[in-house]
Amino acid sequence: MASIEMTGLTKNFGELTAVNDLNLKIRDKEFVALLGPSGCGKTTTMNMIAGIEMPSAGSILFDGRDMRTTPANKRDVGFVFQNYAIFTHMTVRKNLEFGLRVRGVEKSEIQRRVQNMADLMRLNDRLDWRTAKLSVNELQKVAIGRSAVTEPEIFLLDEPLSNLDAAFRAFMRTELKHLQHEFQQTMVYVTHDQIEAMSLADRIAVMDLGLLQQYGTPNEVYNKPRNIFVANFMGSPSMNLLPCRLTGGDGAWGLDFGNAGTSAIEDGELARRCKSAAAAEIVFGMRPEDIDIQPSEVGHPGLNMEVTFVEPIGPRTVIHLAAGDHQVKVAKDKQYPIEIGATVKAAFPKGRCHIFDAESGVAIGLE
Repeated sequence: MASIEMTGLTKNFGELTAVNDLNLKIRDKEFVALLGPSGCGKTTTMNMIAGIEMPSAGSILFDGRDMRTTPANKRDVGFVFQNYAIFTHMTVRKNLEFGLRVRGVEKSEIQRRVQNMADLMRLNDRLDWRTAKLSVNELQKVAIGRSAVTEPEIFLLDEPLSNLDAAFRAFMRTELKHLQHEFQQTMVYVTHDQIEAMSLADRIAVMDLGLLQQYGTPNEVYNKPRNIFVANFMGSPSMNLLPCRLTGGDGAWGLDFGNAGTSAIEDGELARRCKSAAAAEIVFGMRPEDIDIQPSEVGHPGLNMEVTFVEPIGPRTVIHLAAGDHQVKVAKDKQYPIEIGATVKAAFPKGRCHIFDAESGVAIGLE
């Protein structure tokens, strides 16, 4: 068992609060990503879990055991850093063996585990190479393997793929999932890359400015963002967020986008959420892949907009639209025939719209 529970966890560096009153529960054998921009507190949180940093306030429990007085070397935690932290004067084999030898593991068991890890990480033909001769990609495989081979109950990874090339990052994402399945460890993964978080994690903790913004499954944080920060941070391209004003009421709600135009709301779910709005000023959100482009004369809710740029990206096309002060991105599969300068209607996706309070940024009427 290796559950982690953080309650009121806070870390101050002088006047700077890096982590502020964090409450987070990670289940045994769960893969959780700490996701957010640089400086959001995710690495500080991981360092407190590892015992590298001591909390200023709050508690960390491993399976109900308070870790505040437990040193890092007694926590049964494996740690992989962004900058590899391996012994470059040693061979790959010696690096993989190192943690096991320190723990006094029997020689036959060391050989078995090292061979198994070499198979998993595809390092068999590099075992007797000195690590100084390895590529950047291979160095990170050794770093991950060296920590994982000791089979810690909790495995912490601090942006381990950020220095790798794009193709190898995709490969390593698959390998990490295989690794967790093999050893059934509780994994905590720090990243600023929302694609990594969504593809790897069972649940994602989205952080900003030391505060937990949302905690849920990848589908929850993507499809039901709790605030504007999460809506904007998740997705590529990110959610379109348009300031506007609610009009009408009693089943006849509308959206006033200023000089970009107005549109009636025919979506019953969206109308229900509009009733929950405490103020008329809101932010209207639409995922780029959910927006439908129609001829401008079609009489359905939406905005008449001009095509300003067409961005073909391999299997997708991102279409840039503008109307008044508002700009919108629309993502379409494959090649999409459309001309710059054309006038089209950006139709609101029924059941896929989001509204946020303009002042607080909090989602309105989200159940």
